[in-house]
Amino acid sequence: MSPRKLSKKKRKQNQQHLKDLFTAISRVSVISLIIILIWASHFWSEQKSLIYKPKIKINGASVLNNDYWIRYLASSFNGEASNSNSNSNIILDIIYKHPFIRAARVSYRYPNKTFLDISERIPFARVNVGPEHMIMLDEYSFVLPNIEEVKNYSVPTLSKFNSEPELYPIGEKVLSIKLKNTINWLRLLYQKHPDLYHNISEIFLTNDDEINLILAENPTIIMLGNKDTQHKLNLLKEFEKTIGSKKEITDFAYLDMRYNNQVIVKE
Repeated sequence: MSPRKLSKKKRKQNQQHLKDLFTAISRVSVISLIIILIWASHFWSEQKSLIYKPKIKINGASVLNNDYWIRYLASSFNGEASNSNSNSNIILDIIYKHPFIRAARVSYRYPNKTFLDISERIPFARVNVGPEHMIMLDEYSFVLPNIEEVKNYSVPTLSKFNSEPELYPIGEKVLSIKLKNTINWLRLLYQKHPDLYHNISEIFLTNDDEINLILAENPTIIMLGNKDTQHKLNLLKEFEKTIGSKKEITDFAYLDMRYNNQVIVKE
């Protein structure tokens, strides 16, 4: 075979090798591109899911625990959000619908952390409106729903008040003026004498609107009348100081304070 024919044959072989190499590189490039596209699609899907369905951390819960609020949001959230800003509005709309929420704020940390700061309404008193039927009120007379988590909350019971259901709209202030006045009175007592507030088992009004307190221990009845009751509570605390360590006010069956500057007791 002549040198010219050998050279021509070699060129053809080299061209075929280049063609095969180019084909292999093209196939590897296409496969790599497909893999990159699949990975990018999966990565974006994850990021999108993290942004649209953020992990929520609750701060400020004290009456109802964090798990309760997470379940509440999960059952209420309808997935309408299309970005993090609208998520914020939807979360706030949902959380403010709950009667136990007094204030709330939402903040985000990219990519998937949502912080929900809440301030709850705290049960302050319960109203006895019938056999085994109690209605919770907060310190500003807002009516709270009866839910399992707060049924055993330790607060004074208010008895012998109007039990008409329309007076107790859930999430709004109680409509009874007498109850509003009693809650305001009880809030002043709590501010001045928190120890006495925590020792009250029941408060009830007589037919003459006289205030009677029943303490948790023994139980002791304190009859305050219907005039200058806050002043009488101050006198009660002074009386408690005078008996010192000899006795406790819960050692008496009742303390009658309906008369000016007097404490009548019965052991």
